[in-house]
Amino acid sequence: MLDSKVSDIPAQARDLCRPRTMRMLLRQVDLRLSRKLGQHMLADAGVLRAIMRRVRQGDHDQVLEIGPGLGSLTVCLAEVAQRVVTVEIDARMLALLDATLAFYPNVETVHQDAVSFDPQPYFGAEPYMLAANLPYSVATPVIRQLAAHPAGPQRMVVMLQREVAERVCAAPGEMSYLSLLVQTYAKPEVLFGVPAQAFFPPPQVDSAVVELRRRAEPYYPAEAVDDVLRLAQSGFAQRRKQVHNSVRSLLRIDDEHMRWLLKEAGIAPQCRPQELSLGEWFALYQAVKADGLLIGS
Repeated sequence: MLDSKVSDIPAQARDLCRPRTMRMLLRQVDLRLSRKLGQHMLADAGVLRAIMRRVRQGDHDQVLEIGPGLGSLTVCLAEVAQRVVTVEIDARMLALLDATLAFYPNVETVHQDAVSFDPQPYFGAEPYMLAANLPYSVATPVIRQLAAHPAGPQRMVVMLQREVAERVCAAPGEMSYLSLLVQTYAKPEVLFGVPAQAFFPPPQVDSAVVELRRRAEPYYPAEAVDDVLRLAQSGFAQRRKQVHNSVRSLLRIDDEHMRWLLKEAGIAPQCRPQELSLGEWFALYQAVKADGLLIGS
C-alpha cells in the first residue's frame, strides 16, 4: 500500500520543478526539450503536491509512470511506492534520469515508446496504478490503450491537455469515441485544472488532472464489447451526421430498416452520435443482434 505518511514532496522534487534547475541540467548534457515529443516539464511544486495527495489515496504499492521528464514526479512516487516503473522514449533523457534517480533502487526505467508499451511483462496480474504527466503527443493513444488493456492499471491519475480531459470525461451530448471507449472500462473524473504557466516551457494550452478508476467489469458484457465499440466507431467516424446515416453503412441496410432498428432501441433517428449514452449504444447493439444482422469487422 502506498505510504501516506509523506506530508510534503521531497526537496529534490521541489528543486526539479524550478526552471532554473531545469535549464542547468539540460545545459549539462546539451539537450533541448522537444515540442514534437510534447516535453513540457511541470514547474509548479504546488501542482505536484496536489497530484501526490490524490496518488496517496490509493491502495496499490506499484506505480507505472509515463513520460518522467527530469524526474520530479518520479522522485515523489519512489518515496511512497514499493516499486515504480517509468517509461521514457527519449534516449537523451536517460542519463539525466539515471542521475536524478541514483538513490532510488525501487525505480526501473524503461526506454520505450509508451504507445506500444505492454504493462503485462512488468506487472503481470499484480495490481498497480498509473501516475503521469502525459506528453500531449501520446496522451490520447496511451489512455485508450491502457483503459482497455487486460493488464491495465486499476487507477490512473494523469495530467492531460484540458481538451482531452474534457473529452475523456464527457457526458451524453458531448460524447466522442474516446469518451465511450474509456468509460466502457473506467469511471473518469476531472480533479482540477492546471494553467499553461505551470510548465517549462509553457505549452499553448491549459491542462487538467484526471482520475480514472477501472471498472471491476467492462460496462458491456464481454461478448458484446467489440461489437458495441465497432458500432460506435462507425457512428463517430461521421459525428456530424445523424445516427441513422452514420451507422447504416456499416450494417449495409437501407434508411427505412435503420430507422426501424433505432425505434426498437428507443433512439430518436435525428440523434447524433455524441448525444447517445453508453446504455443507448448497447440498446442499439441488442436491436441489431435481435434482427440477425452482422456487425462488420
